[in-house]
Amino acid sequence: MKFTSLMIVFVLLSACGGLPTKMPSPFSTSVTVTPPKPVEPEAVIPPPSIDDNFQKSLSQVWGNYFVENYSDTRALDVLVISNRKFKSESFGCTNDQLGVELDSATHFGVCKINVPKNHSTGLINFTKDNRQSSHEYFKILNSRSLTEANLFDYLRKTERYPLVFVHGFNVRYEDAVLRASQIAYDLKYQGPIVLFSWPAGAGDGFLENQMITKTYDANLKNAKNSIAAFKEFLNQVRMNNLKINLVAHSMGHQIVLPALKDFATLNPDSKIINELILNAPDFEADNFINIADAIKQNTKRITVYCSYNDRAMTVSEIYNKNPRFGACAFSESIDSINVSLVDAPSLGLGHGYYSSRAILGDVFQVLLGIEAEKRLFIRKSEPNSTEKYFLRQ
Repeated sequence: MKFTSLMIVFVLLSACGGLPTKMPSPFSTSVTVTPPKPVEPEAVIPPPSIDDNFQKSLSQVWGNYFVENYSDTRALDVLVISNRKFKSESFGCTNDQLGVELDSATHFGVCKINVPKNHSTGLINFTKDNRQSSHEYFKILNSRSLTEANLFDYLRKTERYPLVFVHGFNVRYEDAVLRASQIAYDLKYQGPIVLFSWPAGAGDGFLENQMITKTYDANLKNAKNSIAAFKEFLNQVRMNNLKINLVAHSMGHQIVLPALKDFATLNPDSKIINELILNAPDFEADNFINIADAIKQNTKRITVYCSYNDRAMTVSEIYNKNPRFGACAFSESIDSINVSLVDAPSLGLGHGYYSSRAILGDVFQVLLGIEAEKRLFIRKSEPNSTEKYFLRQ
């Protein structure tokens, strides 16, 4: 009977798959746990945002606009227009070839400048020894004389706005050429760079270099006598159907502003200037305000960088016996920007800030057409101030 019962249990267990086995421990390494198959969620695609559309369109525009590469050391061409008198028989790019005396003729040429990728913004380490590193030093590589027709033919063919730079007081020719190349490189400027170099600078003698008042008198006289040459340049810009970005510094405004005023009188609403950028204008403040509206007829926008800390402006105010616009003065038609917070006067006169990182960073945005209120580090000035905006640190 007992045997029969055991057989029945055995048959039933066999039918159910056999005798029960010991459950393995979850700590056993031999256990393979098969995870459940995940359930795929439905794909969620966020709707396009304003940022997506903006970046997509900007990426295409950016790629088409920034063609020239400035991420490495570069040999950069500086087109030169100058009424400095030749010291040698031919055009060149050094102080040995063009001096500080005024010429009745205007000369045209091009200088090829090595701009090193390792230079600090605003600083120029120049060498005449071509064995020195091209990544560390500015070098003059080549020069070529041009005719006026050659130069403007080249400008037309580039189909980009030229950047025209007019230097200031006590700047010798060689320094002006190098400075133009530095500004163009640090701005990553995509069009041609043109230097208008007038006879500024002290004489070659030691005593002449020390006599600042004599140098100021001579440079101011040369500046006023260079207005006609710059007006002729503006006329050629108009006749060649060009538009330019124009940057001036210091005493260079004694040439640029009167020439623009006369040009506007003869050619009202001839919009030959895209952006007019004026740095530390050594120009009478009241006179500037009086002619600003006329100048603006030929300009999309006027931007002025000024500073309370500019010691050169203080000296000029004493010499000229009137306030200078480079020390800041308000005009409704001008974007005047006080850079006193960033011009580092402890390093010098506080007058050479125009080629520094802070100013060029803002100029870069100006050249892209961005309004002052929307540019980085720009804030409005307090009511009844001598400027519209401040450039913050």
